[in-house]
Amino acid sequence: MTAEHGHGRGQGHGPFCGVIPPYVHEQMAVRGDERTRRNALAALAVDTTVRAERLITEPATRSVAPRTTTGKERRVHSAGNTGELPGTLVRSEGDPASDDPAVDEAYDGLGSTFDLMRDVFGRNSLDDAGMPLLGTVHYQDRYNNAAWDGRQMIFGDGDGQYFNRFTAAVDVIGHELAHGITTNESDLLYMYQSGALNEHFSDVIGAMVKQYVAEPQQTAADADWVIGAGLFTSAVDGVGLRSMKAPGTAFDDALLGKDPQPDHMSRFVHTLDDNGGVHINSGIPNRAFCLAAIALGGFSWDRAGRIWYAAMRDPALRRQRWTAQFKDFAGLTLQHAAALYGPAEQAVVADAWQQVGVAPEAARAAVVPADDWVLHYSWGCTDSFARAALTFHDDGTFTGELSGRWHQQDGTLLLSFDAGAAWYAGTLVGDVATGAMSTFEGADGCWRLTRKGATGIVGN
Repeated sequence: MTAEHGHGRGQGHGPFCGVIPPYVHEQMAVRGDERTRRNALAALAVDTTVRAERLITEPATRSVAPRTTTGKERRVHSAGNTGELPGTLVRSEGDPASDDPAVDEAYDGLGSTFDLMRDVFGRNSLDDAGMPLLGTVHYQDRYNNAAWDGRQMIFGDGDGQYFNRFTAAVDVIGHELAHGITTNESDLLYMYQSGALNEHFSDVIGAMVKQYVAEPQQTAADADWVIGAGLFTSAVDGVGLRSMKAPGTAFDDALLGKDPQPDHMSRFVHTLDDNGGVHINSGIPNRAFCLAAIALGGFSWDRAGRIWYAAMRDPALRRQRWTAQFKDFAGLTLQHAAALYGPAEQAVVADAWQQVGVAPEAARAAVVPADDWVLHYSWGCTDSFARAALTFHDDGTFTGELSGRWHQQDGTLLLSFDAGAAWYAGTLVGDVATGAMSTFEGADGCWRLTRKGATGIVGN
């Protein structure tokens, strides 16, 4: 295996993530004929094999500097139905279409995902630094999966009996590439609820890519919200791999079994399989996003997508990457809904989470955007305080008798001023913030910030 690029933001490559959950292959191995059983076991073995290869090659790639480009850079290879990665280069950026549908579908899907992330979210590829997008088609023989191996996309041709070629579903391509975004942003542990959030965000991106490239583009209300529609052949009783709108209803088949995804926390599946149910329990936040996107109206990327993207990039989520729960992520979506849009949108997002039984973890109190406050400050912490009326804005600035910028993170409120070198740091609880101020040259002081008109507070 050859590495063609380095690490985004100095991070590792992330987990090996296949779009077909292991429980589907396990059912096929148990219930299928001999050929189906062999294909299923071979697909399950790929996970272990690729992980081992990455461990062997990892030390050699750590010194490779990440590349930075300003536009799409796609390279599609063919493995020629072997396990060699990346294989033979068959189409590079700007090359004309080939006579191989798998090559051209992979090329187009990589580009569509790049376009969505650039045009809607202002992101420059998976690492936000122009990381080349690599894909290998015709991987293995009748391989029933598509996967992100931490460096590139891998596409199987499908067995032709139950699965079609995996390049045919653009949402699958968007889903797998989104794992690269998650690795570079929150780096969520690929186990239990944090892993289910990892899978959930990939489904969110995959669904948006599918709706974005549709002609005409699909609104949230018009979309089918099915991940992997068209991957099943007519031999399978199902519409796709997952339904974000109605988890648990995507398939009910004699060979594959019944879609096990829950649609509510009351049906959360406790399991050690599937890395603690990462593909299973992702149905719960999936439905929350679908409900929010439809209720907010318009295209899913207009508001719901921006809220979810901001929450996934929030440093607070990265600090919880080993232990993140649905309620933690839900709390961040409420925070960003209010910050990006306002209380009406926040209420819609809160209702979506309530409908799936997730009670958002209360976010630490932050300055309420576009509200009036009074700052009381005293150099040397004397009993005599000067006062200044301030108005805080949701773009991180404040104006009034003094002007500057505010930032609240990890329980700390930080104020900086346009005039002077002083920094104010403290903690906000309800209608009052208190803390210390300093120029870092010994002239320390004390301050108190109170919401204007708050009852029971003297001096407003």
